[in-house]
Amino acid sequence: MKLKITVFLIVLVLAGNVLKIFISDNIKTKVEIDESGLTMKQKEYSQDYDKMDINRSEYEDLITAGFSKSQAEKISVYKEFAGDVFSINELSAIKGFGKAGMEKAERFLYVSREEKVRNRHNINKLDEGTLKLTGFTNKEIKIILPVIKKKKIRSNIELIELIGSDRYAEIESRLKYYD
Repeated sequence: MKLKITVFLIVLVLAGNVLKIFISDNIKTKVEIDESGLTMKQKEYSQDYDKMDINRSEYEDLITAGFSKSQAEKISVYKEFAGDVFSINELSAIKGFGKAGMEKAERFLYVSREEKVRNRHNINKLDEGTLKLTGFTNKEIKIILPVIKKKKIRSNIELIELIGSDRYAEIESRLKYYD
């Protein structure tokens, strides 16, 4: 009787492992990247998604992907200003890009894992629009603009006093204080 139970348990364990292997092979994401490195074809759950690396895409590529001329222009201008995009969510800082633009960006664009370079901007030379592109909220911009107009922000310590250390940590890589 003990032998039958032991054999039954061994068969049960083996069957479980075979089933686990079968299920995990069907769930894994398979990614193919074309020769240019621009388009990633992702196959998951038998659906196909064509996504484009936002940092390698150009205006024409964005138009081809389905963005309007206005949206493609705004993305291109943002990339020129900010440098490489680290997250698709950064596009929400673009004035007038909107919810529909963000949904389209999430559907058609991805951020590669390659090393990225962020453009740094002198905070004392930024206006309201470029402060927004840099990642500041409207509330922070209302605090920062009068200080910039009245006197210059000379260091990270002064900026931390204005917006707090947590927010500063999020945007510090985008700023400089002198040219």
